Amino acid sequence: MAKASWKGVTIAETDEIEHVEGNAYFPVSAIDMSKLEENPGFGTTFCHWKGHADYYDVVVDGERLEGAAWRYNAPYGQAENIRDHIAFWKGVEVMGGPEGPGYVEPQPSRRDGKTGWEALCWLLRHPSSQVLSEADVQANTDLAGDALRDAWQENDVQRYATRYRWTLEDGEDGIVLRQSDGEPVSIE
Repeated sequence: MAKASWKGVTIAETDEIEHVEGNAYFPVSAIDMSKLEENPGFGTTFCHWKGHADYYDVVVDGERLEGAAWRYNAPYGQAENIRDHIAFWKGVEVMGGPEGPGYVEPQPSRRDGKTGWEALCWLLRHPSSQVLSEADVQANTDLAGDALRDAWQENDVQRYATRYRWTLEDGEDGIVLRQSDGEPVSIE
């Protein structure tokens, strides 16, 4: 039985979790939704294969743990198994879930027709080489020139660039994306 609790209060409990990327996703039906409050001010985050996540605060006895739960309301097809599920972090204790990563991004990963900054996130995660020309980027994202520079400023693109160690540089033939060596950077 998987269980999520904070400050000794059970928030969710079930035998029916979805185990994705090391996180236990609890079905909404197994969650005490009176302990969660939507937090649109916390912002959303983007995953190139799961979609856009919205956040909830966990509230127990008047105390609030901001952004401690997330949900993909409209997950991409590769992550349809987490529709109507919520996961927890930031101090919420999850016990009884399986070990290991669980279901992870299918390989080979599919761009699934995404364009713009969403496709740029996918490309930063799945590059064909450690140096990408502006033409390489445009072929995979439809972004070039000022549109590429604008997309580079998106919060989620910056998260991907930091995590996978990418920089945007001006080259002789236009914009160049360059990846440094090493393991991905852990970002919370």
